[in-house]
Amino acid sequence: MAARPVDLVNAADKYAAALRRFYLDVKSWQTFNTSHALQWDKCRFTKDNRAQIPRERGLYVFTLELSPSELPAHGYILYIGIVGDKNDRTLYDRYGDYLRNLRTLLGRPRVIYMLSKWDGHLFFNFVPLSNKAISLANIEQDFLDAVNPPVNQTDFSADVRAARTAAWL
Repeated sequence: MAARPVDLVNAADKYAAALRRFYLDVKSWQTFNTSHALQWDKCRFTKDNRAQIPRERGLYVFTLELSPSELPAHGYILYIGIVGDKNDRTLYDRYGDYLRNLRTLLGRPRVIYMLSKWDGHLFFNFVPLSNKAISLANIEQDFLDAVNPPVNQTDFSADVRAARTAAWL
């Protein structure tokens, strides 16, 4: 028996509400290259895990992961950021900013949406890079251009920014 039209409309609306665009281009991912060793750590993004975050400058990434799960290990990079390139702020400080954004629901709309929509399933991945001679902005831009995470809106190279605009992203 075919679904009733109202059931189909409700199901389609539910499906559309959860639909997100992700940039899945392996060739682009392979273009990311840095001369600096990136040794990633991660923790589930919760208030209780803030103590695990180092008080150093560095690179960070929010990923959406279903863990633990009966599904194979997988996830999505949602957001890429840096902290401490132009000031003395640390990964620990930035983590605290995001906890405050989640608590107050104040901040950039896409970030607030990410923190709220997937609360409990977000992981904070981080690489401390204490050497101030390393340009975090350069690493971030190359990483953004390769991965094109859906929550980021700025800091892409001019070429990628133009392509994203032309694609109506």
